Amino acid sequence: MAAPFIRLVLPYCGGILLSEQVENLPGNTASLSCFALLTLTIGIHFLIKKQVPASTHLFGICLNLLLLFSGTHLAMLQDQRKHSDWFGHQLENSLLLVAEPEALPALGAKSARFTLKVKTQILKNGHPIPTTGRFLLYLPLKQAENIQPGNLYLLASEKLKPLTPSGNPGSFDFADYNKKKNIFHQIYLDTNQLIPFSPITSNPYKIWLTNAQKAALKAMDYNIPQPHNQLAKALLIGYREEVDKDLLTTYSQTGVVHVIAVSGMHLGLIFLILQRILIFPETRYPASKWIKFGLVLGFTWFFSAVAGSAGSIIRAASMFSFVLFAKIIRKPLDSLQSISLTAFLLLLIDPFWIWDAGFLLSFAALLSIVLYQVRIAKLILPKHPLMKVLWELISVTLAAQLLTLPLCIALFHQVPVYFLPANLLAVPLSSFALIGTLILWITELIGIPIPLIGRLTSTLINWMNLGIIQISKLPGAVIQDINWSQSQVVIAYLIIFLLSGWMKTRNPTLLLSLLSTCLLFGCSHFYQIIQHQKQQLLLVYHLPGKSITALISGNHSHFYLNQFSPSTHPAISASMRVLGIKEKHYSTQKLITHHQQSIGIPHFQQELPVLLKTKPQFLLLTKNIFNLAPLMENKTQPGLIILDGSIPETRATQWSRQLKQAGIPVHNTWEKGAFIHSLAP
Repeated sequence: MAAPFIRLVLPYCGGILLSEQVENLPGNTASLSCFALLTLTIGIHFLIKKQVPASTHLFGICLNLLLLFSGTHLAMLQDQRKHSDWFGHQLENSLLLVAEPEALPALGAKSARFTLKVKTQILKNGHPIPTTGRFLLYLPLKQAENIQPGNLYLLASEKLKPLTPSGNPGSFDFADYNKKKNIFHQIYLDTNQLIPFSPITSNPYKIWLTNAQKAALKAMDYNIPQPHNQLAKALLIGYREEVDKDLLTTYSQTGVVHVIAVSGMHLGLIFLILQRILIFPETRYPASKWIKFGLVLGFTWFFSAVAGSAGSIIRAASMFSFVLFAKIIRKPLDSLQSISLTAFLLLLIDPFWIWDAGFLLSFAALLSIVLYQVRIAKLILPKHPLMKVLWELISVTLAAQLLTLPLCIALFHQVPVYFLPANLLAVPLSSFALIGTLILWITELIGIPIPLIGRLTSTLINWMNLGIIQISKLPGAVIQDINWSQSQVVIAYLIIFLLSGWMKTRNPTLLLSLLSTCLLFGCSHFYQIIQHQKQQLLLVYHLPGKSITALISGNHSHFYLNQFSPSTHPAISASMRVLGIKEKHYSTQKLITHHQQSIGIPHFQQELPVLLKTKPQFLLLTKNIFNLAPLMENKTQPGLIILDGSIPETRATQWSRQLKQAGIPVHNTWEKGAFIHSLAP
């Protein structure tokens, strides 16, 4: 096999994915399993040397099981909650935390979000203990500049709160997203509640890296006029915090968002530029090739660090490092071998990268180009040099779509229709604009500004924006609200690989397998439709400061509104997609009966006693309810009390505690997320 590392990556990745299902498995069990399989594998290896019959197959089975369990075990070890020094274990006894901001903040409408790494925890008895872990810090937007990544800060830990999943069907799960980054808590403060430590305790590498990022951002602000400087920052170091949200959506819906997210394309361009400008007399002085190797490698990894060290960047930097090293030692490196080796090593370092969208899309695009670009390019053989370059770009774009399409549908639930013309426009313009931003960054650092480069870069970005906006306005520019299950994504990849195999070999067995897999995909889709038609659900969304309740019957959804209900919300659109809702209806009804179960929704305090007399199975309380006296004084035991997100969190937590003490069942969406209950008879 040309790329044997592929055989190692697949079972290892399967083990990482399996860790989600067995996260409560004791670590000792996984360790003993790995050790036993390793011993068995080594034993069978010696049997193979002695040519014992059937031992080869046993060796393969044991090796795959070893990789599977190793993936599971390493993913479980990556979870910091399983470490004895995680700060969350001592949070109830904690008084203060000493923490360090890791990077520049993510900017919101009103606040800035920092990720802080815990260094020391001071307990209530005054005893400091070294701890690990990370949490999110929210500061008012105007105070963000007062925080320097790399410096240490002291803060009170009493306001630290756990991240709770919203539970809204189909919505982005911010808590689960951060769980994959080992972040489980958040805190809201202002800079007056942060005490900076002496600069002696600072992290010089982190400060140097942050200053390099700030220098890049400053160079864009100084040389490129608004609003194009915002996109220039995204092109150069992936800083998208200031990019207009509508423009970002437009790039996403036309399939070219990758050009403003630093990826392998950007790093590849920088790599090629370095290879061309760093000319050494390698023939006369062979040692100079190692100097060039060190310079190219050093700048590649420096740029990767400045650009945020995202999964896609680390993938590209690692692969370029392997390619460059293979070139230096004059050893051929197979593309598939390089891809699989890079994936295996990176997932050994951090198994949680397997859930990173950029990491997955980066590998999928590269693998797709390696497997399919040459085949597509051979379909047409243009003679004109310009047409050759154009067809090369078209073939790369088409090839990259093949293996990224199922992932894009799974992650973003949409398919850009005009991705080809959009990429033909955006890729060349963004490449020249990237070169311009690099020149501006370097010239700013050495103190020799070149205004002409700034104007040219701004013009290129403007042309790119105008072109992408026009393409997005074409009819049917994007197919939205596609809902594929995980099994359908896997089946889609099977269809692609079986179709590829059949087109190459014309093997009838592969054709039969392909048709069977297509039938399986269709059956999966029809099963999903049938499940949607049978569903009977009560859904109370968790939306801070808002209140939305839905009664879902088959493909119909009845929304029950009050004064805290928004007219539209992304959570509604997401739930309609994932639950297959085709029609929606609105009502302000306060007592709903469905399949002999009643739901009471008092809009005002005085309506609460009246609804209690109807003995509803579910009682939803919103912000307009100010006290629980009618509920506590009610002689009849009420059904389940639901406290939704419109109630302030502090009040909801207090009421939840009171109701539990009174023996009344309660669901607080601030603590448990959205309430979803089947009403099927």
